[in-house]
Amino acid sequence: MAWPFKFETGVTCWNKRKAYPGYTLVVPFPSRAATEPWEIPGKCYLIDMMGNPVHAWTTPYPIWYARLHSDGHLVAVCRNAKPSEGRPGFGDYHMGGAHGQMYDLDWDSNIQFEHFDPAMHHDFRRLDNGNYLYVAWEPVPADLAKKVRGGQRGTEHKDGTMFGDLYREINSSGQVVWEWHGIEHFDPDIDIIGPIHPREEWTHVNDVDLMPDGNILSDSRHTDGAFIIDRSSGEITWRWGNVAYLDKETGLVEFEDVRKPTNMGGPHDGHRIPDGLPGEGHMLIYDNGMYNYMSRALEVDIETNEVVWQSEADFGLEGYVNGRVHFSPFISGAQRQPNGNTLICCGGNGVIFEMTNEKEIVWHYVRSTPGQGDVCWGIFRSYKYGVDFCPQFRNLPPAVGELI
Repeated sequence: MAWPFKFETGVTCWNKRKAYPGYTLVVPFPSRAATEPWEIPGKCYLIDMMGNPVHAWTTPYPIWYARLHSDGHLVAVCRNAKPSEGRPGFGDYHMGGAHGQMYDLDWDSNIQFEHFDPAMHHDFRRLDNGNYLYVAWEPVPADLAKKVRGGQRGTEHKDGTMFGDLYREINSSGQVVWEWHGIEHFDPDIDIIGPIHPREEWTHVNDVDLMPDGNILSDSRHTDGAFIIDRSSGEITWRWGNVAYLDKETGLVEFEDVRKPTNMGGPHDGHRIPDGLPGEGHMLIYDNGMYNYMSRALEVDIETNEVVWQSEADFGLEGYVNGRVHFSPFISGAQRQPNGNTLICCGGNGVIFEMTNEKEIVWHYVRSTPGQGDVCWGIFRSYKYGVDFCPQFRNLPPAVGELI
C-alpha cells in the first residue's frame, strides 16, 4: 500500500546549508521473528549525512526499533516469538507490532539489561530514573468487548477475543512498579474504532511518551486519535483527532469529515516536542492518512487543539509538496530538530527525509538493502542525533562524510 514503491537508494538529496547535521539511527524493519537467541541476529545502524554506516549494534533477536541515549547506550526492542499459550501478537492471536524482548546495550553491544514480556508491543521509553516504560496487551473482558463500538464487523480473533492496551513501568530489576489498564479508562461511547480497522484490538496503541509533568501522551491507531493520561488519577484528560463519534440523538456511530486537518487516520508516534526545541510543548505526530491516502507530520498546540504546522500543505491536489505526496499507511514517525526542521520517517517505503518549516526537503534517504516479507523496505521509526549528542560520537568519522 505504500507509494512510491521504489527510489534510488541511499542519500538522494542533501542541502548542506539547511539540513541539521548529525547521525541518523536506522533499523531495517524485521520481516521475521525468532524463537531462539541468535537464530536471526538483529542489526541497528548509525549513518552519517551521506548514508555511510559509522557504527552498528547487534542483538540476539531481530530489532523492531531502537533509541540512543546520551550515555551511548542503545535501548532496543526485539522480536522474540517464544511460543506460549494465549500469547498476544503471535500465533493464533497475531497482531502487528509484537516483539516481547527489550535490551539495554552499551556502545559495544554488551547487554546491560534485558527483559522479556510476551505481551510487550510497539513502543517503550527508558526513563530518567532508570526505569523502563512500555506498552503491552491484555484481553478485553467479553462483556466490555460487546460494548466497544465501530470497526469492521466480525474481525475479532477466531474465538471472539479482543485485546486492549496497558502501560507497564518496570525498574532495573524487572519488577513492575506501575501499571495503567486501558480497559479501566477507555470509554466505548467515546473511544470508537474507526471504520477501516479490525476489531481484534480495541485501541492498538503504538506510542508512549512521558511528559515533564509525569502525564503520558500517546496515540491509538484504531481510534484514529491521540490522548493524554493524567498519571495521578489515571483518567484520560485530552483527546484529539478521532474520526468516529456517537450521535447521542440517534444512537448511531457517525464519522467526521476526514478532510478536516483536525482528523487523523491510523496515526503513529504522538509525542510532546521536548523543551528547548522549536515548538516545545506541542504534540508532534505522524498521521498515516488512512482515509485519504496522504500521510503527514502534524504539530498540534495541545492547549488550543490547533494545527500549527503540517508537512503537507492541504488535502487534495493543491496539497502536493515537491510534486509528490508521501504515503505510508502504517508504522512511521517524526522528530523535531534543533534548527526547526522535522525529520520524517515514511516507514512503509523505507524513506527518511528532513523538511524545513517552509516545507522544503533538505535531506532524503532511502533504505539501501531490502529485506524479506511484505514490508521489505520498511523502517518502523528513525531518529537523528546531533554531532555532540554522546561522548562516543567523538571517535566517529565526521557526520558530513565523503561524497559518494
